[in-house]
Amino acid sequence: MDVLLTVSGRDRVGIVQDVAEALLHIQANIEDSSMTALRGRFTMMLIVHLHAASRMSDVKAALAELEQRTGLNVQSQLLSDDEARTVAAEPDAVVTVSGADQAGIVCAVSRELADAGVSIVDVSTQARHQDGVDSYMMVLEVVAGACLATLPESLQQAAETLGVDIHVHDLEHDIL
Repeated sequence: MDVLLTVSGRDRVGIVQDVAEALLHIQANIEDSSMTALRGRFTMMLIVHLHAASRMSDVKAALAELEQRTGLNVQSQLLSDDEARTVAAEPDAVVTVSGADQAGIVCAVSRELADAGVSIVDVSTQARHQDGVDSYMMVLEVVAGACLATLPESLQQAAETLGVDIHVHDLEHDIL
């Protein structure tokens, strides 16, 4: 049985350890995870595999105890068999966006990627306000496939409209 967990709360030292310990207590194996801290808030998503004898009621009880003990907010969702067997797409390119901060950057870039048939695997954004200058950076890991060669051209219109720099980098899997 596989379960998707989302955990969030005020950032502090030891959150990952607290969650990992609670999962170990119920013999859950962390298979996939993504974690980040944003402006003093910590959030993580995990897919955990439970051994055959596990019951969802035991999982819910362990997660409720974790919430009570740590002040974290934990949500769980049982994955279907099809979802549990799904293999995540491997990114083959990284798209970087940088320029003046403004509303609409994520929307415009993601629209161009969707129109080109490119799937976004991971996105990280950051607005910086320093010395009176508002700048924005975005990094997207994408699955471009056959579109990789034409992707820079596909994104050129968005770059010009937004007044930002957009670059596409072929992701070399042997580096990771």
